[in-house]
Amino acid sequence: MRRTLIVALSSLTGASALAQTVPSGDAALFAGRLDSTRGVARRSLMPLRSPSAQKFAPLASAILPGGGQYMLGNERFIGYVAVEALSWLQYAKNGREQAAREREYKSLAREVARSAFAAGNPDLLPDGDWAYYEKMIDYPESGSYSLTTGTLSPETDPATYNGSRWLLAQSTFSTRDAAISEYMRTAVRPEFEWSWTNNKLAFDRFVRGANKRNDAARAGQLNLMLIGANHAISMIDAFATLRLRVSSDGAGGTSIGATLRW
Repeated sequence: MRRTLIVALSSLTGASALAQTVPSGDAALFAGRLDSTRGVARRSLMPLRSPSAQKFAPLASAILPGGGQYMLGNERFIGYVAVEALSWLQYAKNGREQAAREREYKSLAREVARSAFAAGNPDLLPDGDWAYYEKMIDYPESGSYSLTTGTLSPETDPATYNGSRWLLAQSTFSTRDAAISEYMRTAVRPEFEWSWTNNKLAFDRFVRGANKRNDAARAGQLNLMLIGANHAISMIDAFATLRLRVSSDGAGGTSIGATLRW
């Protein structure tokens, strides 16, 4: 009973408290046993801190920031893990914001600017890529793909997107056939034609939604850059920690050395 009590007190108060409850001759023995027990506990909790495993610390940090610091027993792993987790959470948030804004402005363009070209069913209109919706910001109207049926007759109004493409093609190519081929490649086809005429409020909403989408996309790119930097810095930190060595010199001071051999 007395021995059990002594061990319990030792675990709570340490070797110094133990020395006050047992004879001085036994205090050192119990303190040594306590330190040995703590060492075993630390090794059992940190199985990757063996020298043979620690040489892979930089690789672990490259894969998961903070992993190498954890293997080396460095508490900086908490900071790297926190930055990694927060960056991915923010990236996911920005991704959701970007997707929401894209759905919003695509729906608005389909229901307002493109509805007149949908043959009564805007839902059947195909979605364009991001460059297509940027064109809708720069030009209030797409203009007609062809002013006549049958033979292709390009749009001639330079204030429209297709008209500007035809003007550029004519000034770039010396023959009409070459200009027509370039126009066919760059002009907006009938299923993608649009017009914001008499819909200024809807157009303003469209522009705001597109700008918010751009902001979210840029923020997401910054998140990815931060994640990449966190991986790189954690790897370099682990490599430096592994290779730097602090040792006592003969005069009782310390010296720091480094090796680059792997």
